[in-house]
Amino acid sequence: MRRPRSVPASYQSESRYLGYREADLAKPYAAFFREDVLPVQPHVHDALLAGMAPTEYGYGPSDAVRMLTRPGRHPMETGWTVLDDGTVMVSVLTDMPGVTGEMWDWWFGWHSCESARYKLWHPQAHRFSAVGQARSGDRELTDRQRYIGNVSYVDEYVGGHLVPLAIRFVEPARMGFDDIPAGDTVIVARVGPSTAPAAFGWIVHQVRATDSGAEMRSRFFLNYPQHLDLPAASVAQPPAGRAPAGPPDLQALGVALLHHCAAEMNHLASFLP
Repeated sequence: MRRPRSVPASYQSESRYLGYREADLAKPYAAFFREDVLPVQPHVHDALLAGMAPTEYGYGPSDAVRMLTRPGRHPMETGWTVLDDGTVMVSVLTDMPGVTGEMWDWWFGWHSCESARYKLWHPQAHRFSAVGQARSGDRELTDRQRYIGNVSYVDEYVGGHLVPLAIRFVEPARMGFDDIPAGDTVIVARVGPSTAPAAFGWIVHQVRATDSGAEMRSRFFLNYPQHLDLPAASVAQPPAGRAPAGPPDLQALGVALLHHCAAEMNHLASFLP
């Protein structure tokens, strides 16, 4: 049995910064560092300019399996809306030529243990990453076993707002994804502040095979609060000199998250293979 998840020591001790420093440039994967993130795909601009989509285009996490396992696409593959119960739903479609679901399972099992790895994903927004259990080098585990049941503690900018997050990955079957086609994958997580035993939303990334590679259909369900029964050791204290983060404006966060997700997924997919 694995030891209980706890906040890694680097959460308090490691300095936060954007971009790369000399020590980062010595990493074996430094050839993939980029100072600037790639532009988002054109349909993302259209969605942002359109503003909030009709409430009828949205759905909650309890309907995620039913909606995402249907063939075809949805009226709101990229966009955001607010449901009648206050849930903020964000959808992002990213076309990924040459990418497979297996590559994304590898990425989620590999990237969280070092901030420099996390910055590969979005060098203009990601500042820090650490993981509750160091599994990325365990050759006895599959890629999925390295991240499912684990916690990523990250500090990142979403829009202009710095948010410290705990991303708690769970088995897709917990949401009802029981039959995932070969070549596809589904990543499911609860997301909340790293400094409180709570969650405010769900994350679902469905990677679906296409003729040219894959497409990622990302879904975020925010303003969906839940108190989590967590050991005290798994709740972070703010680093010295930094005040605790206040609760985010989840509607504003959702709009900014649309662009953030579209940017990081397109950027990483360009060199993930």
